[in-house]
Amino acid sequence: MSSSGDQNRKPMCRSVWLRRQRAKMTEHHGSTVSLAGTRGPLCQKGDTKFAGNTAPVLELDKLPEDVLHHIHSLVPLRDAARAACVSHRFLRSWRRFPNLTFNWETFRLNLDGGPLCERAKKFANGIHHILQNHSGTGVKTLDLQVRPCGDVITANHLDIWLQAAVKSGIIKLALDIPRIQSIRFNFSCSLISSAASSLQSFSLSYCGFHPTPTIGCLRSLKNVSLTLVHISEDELGCFFDCTISLEKLEVALCDDITFLKIPSHLHQLRILRVFVCRRLQVIEINAPKVSTFLFRAPPMKISISNPSQLKNMTMNGQCYSGMFQYALTKLQPITSNLQTLTLLSSVEALNMPVSPDRFLHLRNLKIYCCGMDNFDYFSLVYFLKACPTLESFFLSAGPHFDLRRDSIIHEYSHADSLHRRRTAEFHQSNLKKVTITGFCSAKSLIELTCLILESSSSLRFLVLDTTGGYDNTGICDCMEREAVMEALRGVEAIKKYIKGKVPSSVHLEVLEPCGRCHIPKLRKLGPAR
Repeated sequence: MSSSGDQNRKPMCRSVWLRRQRAKMTEHHGSTVSLAGTRGPLCQKGDTKFAGNTAPVLELDKLPEDVLHHIHSLVPLRDAARAACVSHRFLRSWRRFPNLTFNWETFRLNLDGGPLCERAKKFANGIHHILQNHSGTGVKTLDLQVRPCGDVITANHLDIWLQAAVKSGIIKLALDIPRIQSIRFNFSCSLISSAASSLQSFSLSYCGFHPTPTIGCLRSLKNVSLTLVHISEDELGCFFDCTISLEKLEVALCDDITFLKIPSHLHQLRILRVFVCRRLQVIEINAPKVSTFLFRAPPMKISISNPSQLKNMTMNGQCYSGMFQYALTKLQPITSNLQTLTLLSSVEALNMPVSPDRFLHLRNLKIYCCGMDNFDYFSLVYFLKACPTLESFFLSAGPHFDLRRDSIIHEYSHADSLHRRRTAEFHQSNLKKVTITGFCSAKSLIELTCLILESSSSLRFLVLDTTGGYDNTGICDCMEREAVMEALRGVEAIKKYIKGKVPSSVHLEVLEPCGRCHIPKLRKLGPAR
């Protein structure tokens, strides 16, 4: 066909255009790709040849009321409100809209634009308008994320909003209020009583909560999160007495608690998180099926009545001291069947225990050294000795903010080998993968790596990452100039002392500083100080 004929040709029917595009995608990629949202030629008047193949127009006015309400309930709150502005049927549905999630994003309020007080008032007025015009029935989710509003949100606001939305039938209730209200606002037990039969998820932050036996049985409640909540030990025990189906529990920054006791009747509890309750001294876990325990605080007394079910454990001692030593000497009685252990510490004693407890079933070990510039990495061999069935070992040795004083490059700059420490009767027959991030030129880290290579007959992968990693978008994490220099020292140490010891059966991967993100800093800023 000539070019003039192409110019005079009528646009094809949209459905034909879409089918041809799909066919092209299938031909090129081997799979069909949906192009429903692709912009293309619209059907023109007179295009009747392919009309039989076009999809019928969905006429919402002909749908039953319950179907329309269900469709409306599936869209985000902002879009649901817009639909209610142009349709009487959607307006009726809007007055019983089930999923009420209020946050800064809902109202498209920019935290960095304009006076915060004015935006907070606009936010509060929007929530008030929506809840006052809601019928109060049909609410399944109420999520109030109003922390940025400061003292614009008052206890009176919160009482009115909660009374309007929390009824029988609600499934999820989350309240994250301004910190200034933490000593002013008490969450009413009568509210949770009214939703006792249906409530499945309950989250409170920055308020008081003082449950009594009158709240009744919360038989459907599965998930509970309490953060910066004023609640006593007896009140928390009373709350536990009212729950029978709890599966996940998080208690964080609840400073009125000194003794946390998880009762034995919580047969469904699987996941327990306890974070930085500053007065807490003892944790007693009597729930029989806890399989995951996440803890962040200083080392303290922890007992578990049925440790055989515990499979995953995180002990975060960041900003505290002695978590590694605590793990080696105190954890064994509660970790008989533990499979994955994650440890974080900021300060450790120079000498680790010579005869540590053993983790006979541990498969995965992760250790994070948080800002421990003078730490003896070779002492971690005691962890490897204590885990005879270990399969995967991850070590974060950084980040490093300065050049290492114990650098092997500085100490052995004119030697091709080093006099390193060894340990007797150490062998790992199951260890398959070792990853070390923040790898540097510290002599003790080189010693540990060499020992692992010599003593792990089943090792297949060794990853040595000298950088700070990268974020979710694939962009390299920022590294200061001294950190880049230390990373380059780490690369030099790997080439000089480790690479030649790697067996042919082991795949070695070395990650160096990025030529685009990290190395240019050395050129721009000049010589080291």
